[in-house]
Amino acid sequence: MNNIVRLDGFGNVLSGLNTAGLDRTASTYFKGSRWLQGLQKFWASRFSYWDYADVYSGSGIAQKIIDRPSDDCFQRGIDIEGDEDSMIFDEFDRLSVYTRMSDCVRWSRLYGGSAILVIVKDGGELDTPLNYNEIDQVIELKVYDLTCIKATDIYYSDPTDLIKFGQVEFYDIQAPGVATFRVHDSRLIFMSGEPTPMKQIVRQGLSFAGRSVLEGCLDDLSRYDQALQWTLRLLERKQQGIYGMEGLGDLFAQKADDLVTKRINLVDLVRGNLNSVVIDKNDNYTIENLGLDGVQSVIQEYQTALSASSNIPVVILFGKSTTGLNSTGAGDLESYYGMVSHIQQVIAKPVMEKIVALLYIQRTFTDKIPDKWKICFNPLWVPSEAEQATTNLANQQANAAEMTMLTSLQNAGVIAPEEIRKIFVNKYDEYNFPEEIPDTAVSAMDYAAGIDTSQLDVPSNPNNPPANA
Repeated sequence: MNNIVRLDGFGNVLSGLNTAGLDRTASTYFKGSRWLQGLQKFWASRFSYWDYADVYSGSGIAQKIIDRPSDDCFQRGIDIEGDEDSMIFDEFDRLSVYTRMSDCVRWSRLYGGSAILVIVKDGGELDTPLNYNEIDQVIELKVYDLTCIKATDIYYSDPTDLIKFGQVEFYDIQAPGVATFRVHDSRLIFMSGEPTPMKQIVRQGLSFAGRSVLEGCLDDLSRYDQALQWTLRLLERKQQGIYGMEGLGDLFAQKADDLVTKRINLVDLVRGNLNSVVIDKNDNYTIENLGLDGVQSVIQEYQTALSASSNIPVVILFGKSTTGLNSTGAGDLESYYGMVSHIQQVIAKPVMEKIVALLYIQRTFTDKIPDKWKICFNPLWVPSEAEQATTNLANQQANAAEMTMLTSLQNAGVIAPEEIRKIFVNKYDEYNFPEEIPDTAVSAMDYAAGIDTSQLDVPSNPNNPPANA
């Protein structure tokens, strides 16, 4: 007996599943892009880059999923600990570092990877190793997404190079409108996407490639988009016309389907607020108002599902305020800022460190290079004046309570004044209090020793008049 294998997805005529005419989602396409149905999604290894590009270009929600965290990563800038003069930020402005880093994170989130090509004046070409000892100046930073980067079959072959051995040494850059050119690995700074299994990395052919952020939320994005479309159809048909046509059964028996269709279409065409509906004397025409109960709650559930799969709160993704008792949205913002902080520390920071290191070793950078430096992202949340005042008041109340407690312990003989002083010296070190309680007599002598008495208006002693009296 021959077994017939069908690869056209599940279908059931009785239930209407995936049956044209019964299941309205059958043969559905998403935003003009290829939409994988049924088991086809599992046969395909990944969505194509063009799918991600189509969804990103045609969906405002998809754009916000990709763009909002990318822009927020560098919205508050960074601080470099150890660089007291902060002269490196002049180089940031010259090379538009924040803009390039935002784009690098953006395309990494969309395609699963990106890279920055560092154009350096070091006496070498793009296809030669970067000479770190001869870097005169960093000329430009160019960002390329994963679609423009192709790995070659040339690998590092020196077995003594334990870090690079076996990795790709040269990459081909195929940017739109530009002839393909070859670049050495040392002139590229790679940024990976979301974590992905090793098997998927092998399929990509690029060791730094990850997965797109959209890959995990395309289904929820499609369902939300379809829910909005069906809601619009419900609004269009909220007032359902019911046409009672005399002799309808006889017309069907006479196979006059075209005549029935023509009469129905004539009524539908003239129906409207400004028109009158004309029917036969024995026909009847009524309007039924359909309810929309539950539609809003269903859409909200789709929004919640999309928010969960994209890891962006509803308040940010859809611009909606939180509802319910004591709902301020602070928890949602805290969760979102935690996600952005993860992107900063895990994905963006290693790339930023390499860029800053290259900027420091430029010959044209004549300012002092710090012995040790560290990149710190500025806080994402900046409290308002009212919030800062509330925080200051709470701190003052806490300090007053602590002072009252320590004073009580001193009066009870539990601790000495010197111990209380050490506690406050350590707590308020910005005031530079001396660690020891000053001796009153010694302090008075030291103070008097520093006074120029000739500049003081001291009353004369009648028994010892001044020399010029």
